[in-house]
Amino acid sequence: MFEMSILNTLFDRRTLLNAKNTTYITHNFHPFPAKFIPQIPRLLIEEFTETGDTVLDPFCGCGTTLVEAKLNQRHGIGIDINPVGVLSTKVKTTKLLESELSEIPDFLHQTQRKISQLYETKLEDIVREDLSSYMVESRKEPASHLQYKIPTFFNRDHWFQELVLHELAIIKSEIEKIESKDLKDFLSLGFSAVIVPVSNQESETRYAAIEKNIPPRQTFYLFKAKIRDMTRRIKVFNKEASDCKAQVYLKDTRYMDFIPDNSIDFIVTSPPYPNTYDYYLYHKLRMFWLGMDVRSAQDNEIGSRHRHSSKKESVSSYIRDMKKSFRHLNRVIKPGKYFAIVVGDSVIRGKRYFGDQLIGQIARETGFQFIEKIDYSLDEISKTFIQAFRTRAKREHTMLFKAEK
Repeated sequence: MFEMSILNTLFDRRTLLNAKNTTYITHNFHPFPAKFIPQIPRLLIEEFTETGDTVLDPFCGCGTTLVEAKLNQRHGIGIDINPVGVLSTKVKTTKLLESELSEIPDFLHQTQRKISQLYETKLEDIVREDLSSYMVESRKEPASHLQYKIPTFFNRDHWFQELVLHELAIIKSEIEKIESKDLKDFLSLGFSAVIVPVSNQESETRYAAIEKNIPPRQTFYLFKAKIRDMTRRIKVFNKEASDCKAQVYLKDTRYMDFIPDNSIDFIVTSPPYPNTYDYYLYHKLRMFWLGMDVRSAQDNEIGSRHRHSSKKESVSSYIRDMKKSFRHLNRVIKPGKYFAIVVGDSVIRGKRYFGDQLIGQIARETGFQFIEKIDYSLDEISKTFIQAFRTRAKREHTMLFKAEK
């Protein structure tokens, strides 16, 4: 039978374990915990869809599936509760016009000039208009001045050095002057990408403060390098990506009423594994700077450690939430079409839960027929996971289902 061998044919061990280039074109625009390698959605999209089909990723994270859909002449729809992921997906799948690209060098030059203006004066001479608004009088240009705002949020000065706060605020103020929405989002994503590296947050997957001693101007230099790299990559994307639509929604997949019935040709996704990550937490500082709703992301994140460890919810809440999502997935997918999902094992208060068993149960109870699966060790394939998660002999499962309606 065709279906019984297709995953093993697609995903031999060399494909998964020796995938060296996983950050090509726009895939490296922004860090995101535990994203799956782009080879997985690409191979599945090529196998189960045709040119012009519509692919849905209901837990799209930073947009890996939608990038691959657009590169392969498929329309893509993505949904995520995390606003940083939604911004990332939007930017990674949006071509920039030549007129927009031509603005970037001048933008970087003007921003660098403003940063230099900051250092033309002593920090103690900066006029503080209120708790978060600052004005710098230029010594070289007496008639000009620089105004910007530093956002206020809990423990701000614990997470950022003072000079870093000023440089980030100046960069943000210059981005806000950009008129093009697509270019502004592009620059905002580059800005977001450098926030954690210049903060005192230990790493992208560890929310603990350490002293980094970021030197003056380093914040801007990192931002400048990031934007230049993104610019090179978006030019390649402009040439290689199709003009198929890529739509991304900041929505909750449990309430997917905005997608019509029987409108999706293929679903491929990697949802949160219960009690494994707090996606909102690792992007919390970014959301503060970008004016995003941290609380909504925290409260509505399915499977978070916040819910299963801090709030002591059992695995039943994960199953309940995923069933709500899967019912919608069965509603929106066309009859007889395929649904592929990548999920890992989890541990909640000392008890291990096998991801394939959880998802298999949920899928059966929401109208999907199980076709096959392949398994592999997270130590082998998910190198982006923190060590504490990877060393418990957990496995990751790629599972294939068919809509039974």
